[in-house]
Amino acid sequence: MDYQELFDDFIQKYNKSETSPSEAGEILVRIAGLFPNYNEAMIKAERAYALVCRDEVLKTDEISGKAISSVKAETLANASVEATAFKKARGHVANIEMLIGSLKFLQKSLEVEYVNSSL
Repeated sequence: MDYQELFDDFIQKYNKSETSPSEAGEILVRIAGLFPNYNEAMIKAERAYALVCRDEVLKTDEISGKAISSVKAETLANASVEATAFKKARGHVANIEMLIGSLKFLQKSLEVEYVNSSL
């Protein structure tokens, strides 16, 4: 999780009061730059999961020979490796979005602090 390492390193510096608004902006840009890769991974994982869902819906029950219920198909699809990969990828995208929002707020706070300290 390279985005988490970037953020953790920045926060350690921030806790020691060794950061500026421009440093917060730099970390913000670096983490935002990772977003497209993680978003693409999520899209690919979602597609793989959708194919598993389709395959499960098309299966027939081994005992009755009838089409399996949608609930059973969903349960089986959700237990798949593809479902796990999709949920993990979606979590990474959500984490990056949250860190971007946090860094924007922190950067603005640092800017206000710098302006007030120079008065």
